[in-house]
Amino acid sequence: MNNNYQQMIERNIGLLSIEEQETLRNLCVAVFGLGGLGGVIIEILVRAGIISFKIVDDDKFEVSNLNRQIYAFLNTINKNKIDVTEEFSKNINPEVKIEKYQSVSEKNIKDILNKVNIAVLALDSIKPIIIISRTCAKLNIPLIEGWALPFGNVRVFTNQTPSLEEVYNLPTKGREISSITEEEFKQLKNYMLSTLKEIKGIEEFYGPLAIQKIMEGRIPSFAPMVWLNAVIMSIEVIKIALGWGKISFAPNFSLYDPFNHKIPNKEV
Repeated sequence: MNNNYQQMIERNIGLLSIEEQETLRNLCVAVFGLGGLGGVIIEILVRAGIISFKIVDDDKFEVSNLNRQIYAFLNTINKNKIDVTEEFSKNINPEVKIEKYQSVSEKNIKDILNKVNIAVLALDSIKPIIIISRTCAKLNIPLIEGWALPFGNVRVFTNQTPSLEEVYNLPTKGREISSITEEEFKQLKNYMLSTLKEIKGIEEFYGPLAIQKIMEGRIPSFAPMVWLNAVIMSIEVIKIALGWGKISFAPNFSLYDPFNHKIPNKEV
């Protein structure tokens, strides 16, 4: 460790051993999506001492992102999220190494995941989700999933768990990506979101206007809930890397209702 890095992570030591901190320093994490969840996850992991990342997003910041996205400021509007994320990360730790990608496809997914230890799914576009989840399973890379819900939630897919397509009972199982139409992908997004109604107590947070927005692809997102979930997903990255505690393996979610301070039920 160089002197700057040692000073940065000095307060980590005690909760982490030197050996555990070194494990994090040598980790490579892929984060798919740099919106409300992904941006916060990146910042937490950079401050935790991870220095190697693969990041994927093709969007620019816009005014509607200001309500929840950690790198959305008036002076970053219309700038590429991957470039702004890299700049902020290096302002925390100049050692950070980031490989940037604007899209995911069957052609580049293996390059993106090359030398990656853990992947984080922080997007809601179904085609790349399926490509990512299938490839992570083949390469034995843990894939952490979470949704920006009123409840904190996290779930981990591996090649030892049911697949993401199996858990959501998607009709894409066993089909070539090229055989699935864009209209099917659009319908599958709404279908995946509808399965989250199985979480006890969640429907009371989503009235008719919210449901209408969800069906139109404009999912309501509120900073306290989004950032809560990003923290939970970030902790799962660290737990997997260091072998800490109990991992939230699929098909189950680990859930937390912050409004009533309880663990909701989820039927699987």
